[in-house]
Amino acid sequence: ALSSLTTGFFSLAGIRCEPPPRVENALPVVIEKTYYRSNISFVCNFGYHLLGPENITCLANGTWSKPFPSCKETRCEDPEFIENGNALYENNTVGSRAAYYCNRGYSLEGEPIAECTEAGTWSHPIPQCKPNPCPVPFIIPENALLSETTFYVGQKVFIKCREGYQLRGPSVITCNSDEAWTPTRAKCEKISCGPPAHVANALVRGTFHQYGDVVTYSCYSGYMLEGSLRSVCLENATWTTPPACRAICRFPCQNGGVCERPNVCSCPDGWMGRLCEEPICILHCLNGGRCVAPYQCDCQAGWTGSRCHQAVCQSPCLNGGKCVRPDRCHCPSPWTGHDCSRKRKSGFHHF
Repeated sequence: ALSSLTTGFFSLAGIRCEPPPRVENALPVVIEKTYYRSNISFVCNFGYHLLGPENITCLANGTWSKPFPSCKETRCEDPEFIENGNALYENNTVGSRAAYYCNRGYSLEGEPIAECTEAGTWSHPIPQCKPNPCPVPFIIPENALLSETTFYVGQKVFIKCREGYQLRGPSVITCNSDEAWTPTRAKCEKISCGPPAHVANALVRGTFHQYGDVVTYSCYSGYMLEGSLRSVCLENATWTTPPACRAICRFPCQNGGVCERPNVCSCPDGWMGRLCEEPICILHCLNGGRCVAPYQCDCQAGWTGSRCHQAVCQSPCLNGGKCVRPDRCHCPSPWTGHDCSRKRKSGFHHF
């Protein structure tokens, strides 16, 4: 009810609101009496936080302003996963604790225990699990180098041999969680090229065949060395290109012949002789012809053909006559004359 009326306005001073609403997990704090325009604030219990307005007000109709606040349980985020370790916790409400631990071979860097605060955050940042240091490997093969100079758990270290050596066996060792190194059968062996290449008609000198070793070649008498007289064993286990020993012929081979041995020519088909200077005619040249190239005759006047076996008649033989000697025809009866152009008059046969 209105208690008074003053200067045209109703006086609401006598209006009272009913007792404040109950907010679960909160306690009301009465700032003033529950009259018109009085305010009440709420404080959440431990482990809860306020959602909605902090205050509600007594209105002219005797009710409290809305919406009413609520208190929600405060929770921290689940602890993050840590590499090479783990976190133990029952829940993530305010006051709960999370304990962090590392796997074998790793040590915790940071606080091992964190508590969920009223602000909804953990009291300490997430720690890290750092690998424990490992001792210097005592299993390093002789003449080997390692890829690292500091060592820790879980690390893979690569083995590399010094110059002139090659690796036999696994090239990686690992530091285990017990801070011990995996065993290795790796060895660094001196690079070997094996026996040097054989060079025909040459003598090789040098008894060592490992990386960096050198052998020398010298040619037998009558042969000339072409290329380097030295061959070196390389890091890839091969020799540098050896020389060659070429036969020497005092006079050069002719017509495509090759100097095969000292002063001895190897002739191609159709040629013979010490210098391959003589042609070969398998079928002899006839009628005084001379062999001048493989299977080719140089014929005397009056003869032709590959063997000089065909006679040449300057005047063609007529009437079925056949040239049998230079400028001489063999005539069939009854023809006669050097070119078989005359007919025989009597029983004589002119030849």
